[in-house]
This record gives sequence, C-alpha cells and structure tokens, in this order.
Amino acid sequence: MNPQVPDLEAQTFEQLSGYLDGELTQQEAQKVALLIETDADYKQLYSELMLMRQEVQSLSLQEQELEHLDKLFQEPVAKTSRIFGLALLGITVTIGVVFTLFKFFTHPELGVFEKLLVGGLGSGTLLLLFSVLRQRLISMKNDKYKRVKL
Repeated sequence: MNPQVPDLEAQTFEQLSGYLDGELTQQEAQKVALLIETDADYKQLYSELMLMRQEVQSLSLQEQELEHLDKLFQEPVAKTSRIFGLALLGITVTIGVVFTLFKFFTHPELGVFEKLLVGGLGSGTLLLLFSVLRQRLISMKNDKYKRVKL
C-alpha cells in the first residue's frame, strides 16, 4: 500500500478547497483550473465540493431566515398584538354567539325543542372555545417545544 496516496488526496482536497474559497495565489489558482479542465478525477472532486458548498450555504441561509422569523415572532410588539388579537377574537365570537342565542330564544315562533337544540350547540361552542383558549394560554408558559425548529 502506498502511504503517499492519502497525502496526495488531502493535498488535492486542500487545493480545491482553497480554490473554491479564493484563498490561492493567482499562479496556484491557474494550476488548479488547468487540473480541473484536464483531469477527470480532479474535475469530479471539484464538482462534488461545489455541490456540497452550495448545499451548506443554502442550509445556513435557511437557518438565518428561521432565526430572523423567530426574532420577529418573539418581538414585544408582535407578542402583544397576538395576545390582543386572540382576546379580541374570543370576545367577538362570544358576543356573536350570545347575541344569536338571545335573538333565537326571544323569537316567539320557535318551539322549546328547537331552542334547546340551538342553546346546547351555542353553549357547547362557547365552552369549547374557552377550554381551548385556557389550555393554550397555560401551555404557552411551559411549552418545552417552544424553541424547536423544524
């Protein structure tokens, strides 16, 4: 077994890496460019390194975008507006259901059975809404998956 082969591969890798990063002198860069054009193995390794470099750059961009979105999401103004938005939505739905139930129950032409059915549906909707909102507010404080990024 030839012990110089791994050294040659490491040197080739370092040259190509330096070439891709623009760290070589003009003379060294010209030698590497010539090797890429003339040697099929060298060209193959160059292509693989280029592909890996592009993938790594795209991953780092995605992470930066996610960090930026997380910062925007955690911003005090965003948090406050989200809480007020949820509160306003909950209050509006509650008022709408209560008003509809009031109008429905005060309607003189409807029977008791229809009123009980709609009353049960409206009451169940309100209970479910408050239950979900309560659980969401409780879990927001202790959510162990809050920092997990997909």
